[in-house]
Formats: sequence, C-alpha cells, structure tokens
Amino acid sequence: MREIPQSIAANMVQRYTKRYRDLGYHVRTLGWGNVEQQRRRFAMTLTLGLDLTGTRVVDFGCGFGDYYDFLKDVGVSCDNYLGLDINPDLLQEARARHGDDPRTAFAQVDLARKQSGEPLGDVGVMLGVLNLNLHDAFDNETYSRQLITRAFGLVRQALIVDFLSARLDPGYPREDFVYYHDPGRILDFALSLTPDVVLKHDYLPLPQKEFLLLLRKTT
Repeated sequence: MREIPQSIAANMVQRYTKRYRDLGYHVRTLGWGNVEQQRRRFAMTLTLGLDLTGTRVVDFGCGFGDYYDFLKDVGVSCDNYLGLDINPDLLQEARARHGDDPRTAFAQVDLARKQSGEPLGDVGVMLGVLNLNLHDAFDNETYSRQLITRAFGLVRQALIVDFLSARLDPGYPREDFVYYHDPGRILDFALSLTPDVVLKHDYLPLPQKEFLLLLRKTT
C-alpha cells in the first residue's frame, strides 16, 4: 500500500498553527463555523447505540479536547479520555484547559506513522479529520482508509468516524478545499474490516451533508 507522505502532516500542522496564532482558542481555529455546529456533530456520535459511559475514549485529532467537555456537559462519564493530535500548539492549549482533570491525557501522534500495538482505549472517535481535500498530494480515499484501519486497530471495542457526504446538500455550495466521501464506497470498505457496521446518513446538514460510521470489533 502506498505510504502517506510526511509532508501532509507537516502541512496540516502549519495550517492549524497559523489559525491558532490568528484566532487562539476558538472553534474556527479547528474549522468549525460556530459552537452550535460543533456540538451538533458531537451529539450525533451518541445516536449510534453505543454507550460511552465507563469507557476509555480515544479522540483521534482531538484539537482542544472539546469532545471531552461535551461528554461531561451531557452527563456521559467516560472512565478516561486520551486526546491525540499532530499539532503541538493545539495540544498545549488542551493540556492547559484539562490539566487539572486526572481522567484526561494528551499526546502528539501522527496516526499515519503510528505503528500497531496495544489498544489505546475502548472506543475511538475521529471527527473532522478526513475532511481536507489533499488534491495532488495524495489520494483522499487511500488516506482515509489507511487512517481508519490504523485507528480501528488501536481500540478494543469500536470506532466512530465522520465524513462530508458526496450526496451533496443542494442548498450548500460545493467547496474545493474539502473532500466529499461516497457513503457506499465507505460502507464497502468498512465491511472489509468488520461485519458489525452502522452507517448513519439521515441527519440534518451541519451545514453540509455529513454521515457517521460506526465500526465494532467482533471479538
């Protein structure tokens, strides 16, 4: 399988560092339009029939660790939360905001370079990580498949991933800097990893049409 170029991670670090220096701690630093959109996407992860209470959550591409704050706010008490990101500036902010909570930990990890090993937690979430259009730098679908495969191998129970859908919302213009995944192709790929799959494509745009994928371990 073709290896993901290291330049992709370097470019992403640069992209979000610039945003962080311009905007600081703000949802727009992470590419969100507003807090409501962020919270709505987070809330959809709780509609898949997976109870996160008492689990060890791994947040791949955690940003500021906002997903952990969301879980606390809605009364979901996970056992602990591990936030992973490639950007040291975002992680520094995350640690500053959650450093007093003994249930949280953060680490700088490039998932494209992460070798398989012992599971890092029970349930993984990967939200917004696969939305950037890589154009000529690398094939987006290959990139997504490699990262999902690696993340799924690092959790004990399940992985939740979100995507922008190629089934576009006619009320929202297509954007060149993001990548739209075909839900049928993603479903076929997911079933090659596990037969226990849920694909949710029936919720309102956020503001673009999105879908969620849940992959469960069978053993």
